[in-house]
Amino acid sequence: MSNVEVEPVRLGLQRLQRLLSARRAWAALAAVASIDLAQQEMHVLLALGEGREQSMAELARLASMDAGAVSRQVHSLEKRGMVTRRGGPGRVVLLETTPEGRACARRVRAFYDRHLVDVLAAWEPDERDALGHLLVRLVDDLERTPYRTS
Repeated sequence: MSNVEVEPVRLGLQRLQRLLSARRAWAALAAVASIDLAQQEMHVLLALGEGREQSMAELARLASMDAGAVSRQVHSLEKRGMVTRRGGPGRVVLLETTPEGRACARRVRAFYDRHLVDVLAAWEPDERDALGHLLVRLVDDLERTPYRTS
């Protein structure tokens, strides 16, 4: 396979990555959901999930962020009453969303899901299904495949 053959995929991924990380896109979602959290705070809150305790290391892995960045976001979320922490076995710190944190995450997910419904409304069901399966396959393959040195 040549570079020319992967060019459309690379360009599409670049545009998607820019869109998903854009402050403007987050600001629009936060505004309609009435959320006063920074994009990284919400990313950590969503990665923490629904009521299951997680270690700081596991949360960093799930959020695809380094431990220091996650720790800063967790500290901010604790101040806002959205996350609690407690000591676990050994030196492990366990984190959990509070009812307020879970409600905030559910609200953002609901608005985002409604936006996806609007975006994909004109797509055929088989197109939506194919896109979902292919995106999951692509992400799995990107995570699984190491970079070549030459």
